[in-house]
Amino acid sequence: MKPRARTPLLALALALLSLLSGCADKAVPPPSAAAAPPPQPPQPADPQNWLRPSLFFATSRNVLDPGSETRSARFGGLRSRETSYGECRLGISGAGAGAADRMDVKVTLERTGRLTRARFLADLQRAAARTPRREVLLFIHGFDNSFEDAAKTATRIAHGVGFAGAAALYSWPSAGSAASYLQDRNNAYWSVHYLKEFLADVLAAQWIDRVSVVVHSMGNEVFIRACAELADEYARTGNGDLRKLKNIVLAAPDMDREIFLDQYAAKLMGNGARIVLYASRSDMALAASAQVQGGDYERLGKNVVCIPGLNVTDVSDVKTDLLGHSWIADSRSVLTDLRCVLTEGCNRYAGKLLQEYVCPREARYHLPLPGSQDRATSGETFWRLNVTDGPTGPALGGYKLSLPW
Repeated sequence: MKPRARTPLLALALALLSLLSGCADKAVPPPSAAAAPPPQPPQPADPQNWLRPSLFFATSRNVLDPGSETRSARFGGLRSRETSYGECRLGISGAGAGAADRMDVKVTLERTGRLTRARFLADLQRAAARTPRREVLLFIHGFDNSFEDAAKTATRIAHGVGFAGAAALYSWPSAGSAASYLQDRNNAYWSVHYLKEFLADVLAAQWIDRVSVVVHSMGNEVFIRACAELADEYARTGNGDLRKLKNIVLAAPDMDREIFLDQYAAKLMGNGARIVLYASRSDMALAASAQVQGGDYERLGKNVVCIPGLNVTDVSDVKTDLLGHSWIADSRSVLTDLRCVLTEGCNRYAGKLLQEYVCPREARYHLPLPGSQDRATSGETFWRLNVTDGPTGPALGGYKLSLPW
């Protein structure tokens, strides 16, 4: 009899379970999460103050003093495996137009502040937003440059071309001494990995659309190799591309010419960037570099070689320093031409600043590239820069520009 007494209880439990199951089936689903609003572009930073301009930086140099709210950060000439980011504040004074093609401007480094990587990228994008096309101008220095030297040169270039977007410096660990050439060359090779990572960050930033790079002297060893490695990596993984890289300026490149032509030229030119090579037969620093390498290895920036796809420009008549090597930030003629290089739609060849010459056959290099080149990059001619005597002289021709000085 006792088992039968439990039967009604079991039936009741089953009925309750069935009722609960039915309620669960009819339960109102939770409201779906609201669609996230689309990301908004950053508010533009204040316009550049050309009396006290700012310069963003990333560096693989060792930290001498991390700085504080009352003390500026300082960097040495040794390696660091941790990239440092930040922003410099500089001062500019001077009349601008000096004698004999020189830009008579004095630049002082007033303060160097450090930023986190995230804050650096956010602030860089805000500065780029000053321009409609969200532009960044990156300078990479050469041999015998301290951090302060490099920051001053980068600022002179940005000021000299009147660049309104985000001006930035990548500083690799040069010892800043003329006696440390081989040490600098080793550190240039070592820095390739770190520059590649930095370039990848800048190119991947959502609110940066155009990147122009100006590279001087031994810095070309760092940049050209880093850019080629990044191109290979993107081609292999499909994760990223170099199309934001719009202009590349190779100024007095201290790199083995044959190595560049045989191993790197096609990779550098395969991504659609306009590439300008400034070379000079008067560059005594590159002549000395060739001797250090063994004497038979011509540097890419010494003398003219005509390469299909490259805008080759002879600046042999530019003489702003004893060695004929450091004109990239000092010559008004070079800076006027550089302004046009960096400006979308500006025709460098329309005025009188550049004069066309037929390239000797022994100086022509035949590089098989897809598609056809225009007249300026045919590999059959090169262009010589005519030095001006003043910022409004006739050599500015069809693209007279409004510079900040």
